[in-house]
Amino acid sequence: MERLFSLESRYSIWRKLWLWLAQSQKELGIVYRVPNPNDNTFMKERIIEDDAIEQLMRCCHALTYQVSAKKIDHVLDLRVQYHFVTDLDAPRSKYWLNLGVTHGYILENTEQILMADAVDILNTKIAMLLYRLRNFAMDHRSTQCLMYRPDSETPYITTVGERVAGWAKALGTLLRAFQILRCNIGSAGSQPITSSEQNSIEFFDKLSMLQHFEGDRSKCERLDDLLRRKMGFEHCRAKDYFQYSCGTNALLGRLCDSLGDTVLQFVEDLDHFDSTRQLVEKRATNDGSPVIAGDPLYRQSPLLKVYAETLMQVAQTFMDPHVSKIYGHEEYIMARLFKHAARVVRVLQSITERLYYDAPNAYTIKWLKMPLMMSSPLDDNSFSIMWHLGGIGIEDDWMNLPFQLRVDGFLARLRNDEFFRRHADMVRDAILSVEEVSHSQTLVDEICGEGGIIAKRLQPYRWYIQQMTAGEARLQAPLMIQAAPGH
Repeated sequence: MERLFSLESRYSIWRKLWLWLAQSQKELGIVYRVPNPNDNTFMKERIIEDDAIEQLMRCCHALTYQVSAKKIDHVLDLRVQYHFVTDLDAPRSKYWLNLGVTHGYILENTEQILMADAVDILNTKIAMLLYRLRNFAMDHRSTQCLMYRPDSETPYITTVGERVAGWAKALGTLLRAFQILRCNIGSAGSQPITSSEQNSIEFFDKLSMLQHFEGDRSKCERLDDLLRRKMGFEHCRAKDYFQYSCGTNALLGRLCDSLGDTVLQFVEDLDHFDSTRQLVEKRATNDGSPVIAGDPLYRQSPLLKVYAETLMQVAQTFMDPHVSKIYGHEEYIMARLFKHAARVVRVLQSITERLYYDAPNAYTIKWLKMPLMMSSPLDDNSFSIMWHLGGIGIEDDWMNLPFQLRVDGFLARLRNDEFFRRHADMVRDAILSVEEVSHSQTLVDEICGEGGIIAKRLQPYRWYIQQMTAGEARLQAPLMIQAAPGH
């Protein structure tokens, strides 16, 4: 994202847009004016020379010295780059560069090109995150954990895999929405100078696009289509650009706001897991290796929360129709939006890759809360069960025992209690019903398994994921030691 929204990238896009405009106008037979050196009149010219196009093509990438570190108005930036091209880099383009169009041709189309490329980058990052979440969910599809029902203190047993699969499903839905948005992004057209705009002081000495094509309106329409194809878009939005732009910007803002809100819900789960020490965030001692019990704790979820909230704030600003998307003296608001979105996805992926399931603590919290989850067939009244459980008398120092001894001790006390001894079978059935997680396993398979929801979402990104994970198999391959000959 930093490279995409850099000044070098932006200025290079401007130069490509000038090149594409000249190529398209040459193909359609544009008429332009060249000053007569003998008097103050102009001569009509119909041919843009191939050598001049080649000259312009060679300077399509802005160089470092052409990029000013000083923040100035983007229209002034545009004029500076125009003079760099026509005076230094491609002087033969002086009379036909940016011919018949307004500043909107460069600025509006640059916005659409950057938006399309940024959505592509963000989608690949979300796809990589989904790949990590899917693998983690499948690896922990049967790993039990204790959660609380929404807006209550009622605990229940599920699996880590189901919870993470829920994250993946929510992100998969967002990825699909971003994909649809990407398909709908189109070019802004040539944004031509019209007869009404010629009355403006900015264009008073310039011909309209229709005049350059000698009144042939079909060439103006064909110009928009040629530009669309050169930009790589499926659609040209020139006819309803204002309405399209407002709707697209609002949709992009809403999707980024939803991304931040969704991640905040994940942070709540991470906070719960951390407070109960069932699933903790660690930092691998060795780079590239999975985390182990001995690795130090390293919580990133508080930082993720701040990033998600910041993303939502920027998204709300971006959705404001009164906030300019292409003018101003500060960094483009769209650049800030995508940078924050990419950072949220990156940090969440980092957390996912470093989550560690602490089995002893998970077993302990499960059995500590088991009485609260045991109900019928013992008794319809849970308070009655709790009253009998209170008589078992579990001392505070019981928590200092190893987790397996805690579990065995809990069951032994149940068996030795008169009430529970009379209902031994019911106690067993109640515990088994609490630990029943087959439904959770089925959900994980439906979402993250072969042919599941996430697998379908990741189909367009298989090659990218293969490239990003190519070295992991080599890093994790077991070392094979063969006996020497004769041994």
